[in-house]
Amino acid sequence: MTVRYADHYLRVEVLNSGSSVLTSGAIRPATERPDGAGRGLLGLRERVAVYGGDLDARRRLGGGYRVRARIPLDRPLDRP
Repeated sequence: MTVRYADHYLRVEVLNSGSSVLTSGAIRPATERPDGAGRGLLGLRERVAVYGGDLDARRRLGGGYRVRARIPLDRPLDRP
């Protein structure tokens, strides 16, 4: 996990090493938990978007995943 704090944004990146993209193992969709509950990456993307940020998640060629969120720090919150 890497956290970078700059003048105008916060960036969080999480890398994991799992099965290679090139293997033939079945991969469960990222939004599905084993018990069928939860929202996974979709929920994370929505939470980051509340603060005007964006989330990128993708498989890594060597195996595993990378999830990166970038959240601006200079955007005022739109709260009533």
